[in-house]
Amino acid sequence: MRSAESESDKIYDELIAAHTIMRRGVDLMRAALKHTPATAGEVDSCVGVGRWLIEFVHSHQRREEEVLWRPLAQASPPDVVELHDLSVQHVAIDRELDRLARRLDRLEELGVAAASQEAREMAEAALAALESAAVSISDHLDEEEALLKALLALLDDAVVRTLRAAMARSAPSARPDLVLGLMSDPTPTAGYASMLNSIPLSTRALRPLLIARYHSRKRRLGLAA
Repeated sequence: MRSAESESDKIYDELIAAHTIMRRGVDLMRAALKHTPATAGEVDSCVGVGRWLIEFVHSHQRREEEVLWRPLAQASPPDVVELHDLSVQHVAIDRELDRLARRLDRLEELGVAAASQEAREMAEAALAALESAAVSISDHLDEEEALLKALLALLDDAVVRTLRAAMARSAPSARPDLVLGLMSDPTPTAGYASMLNSIPLSTRALRPLLIARYHSRKRRLGLAA
């Protein structure tokens, strides 16, 4: 029987932490767009967070396919089709996020006229694109988490240690304040400690400053911090 500290448990918790960042990032963007950015500064902050979220999801999905899918398929050949289905879902999510990105690009163009009717309509269009992507992301993560929980337990600890290191090496480094903030707000996510240990020491040392920056960013979105 595997102990509570097995490598498969650790990598699964780290995946849950990354997935929680995505889920909370969607919630943050939803709140910002529902607030309807009313100033050029709020638009700039909203667009910046949205672009970060899009790239975070894109990057995480690429890393899963490049690092995890092959060893998981080798560990359980009958689940190759399920893993392929997850990749197909990744493509669909990427398309929806690209649609959101185009809405955010247009909203940014209108930033100097943030209070205009056109800007408000574009914020509503961005919100609609986000809501569509949010459903796909949530359904996908639910399915993926159930499958990976079973498959990761089939791998030897030595293999999983290699996979954890590879996932950590290729993790995006942009906006560490958002990563740390969403991991802890409103409560620390599952896998918080393990995920934190995978972040470079230089970044961890700045955690209080980065958390403060995260709350400042929320205020710039027009949200309570």
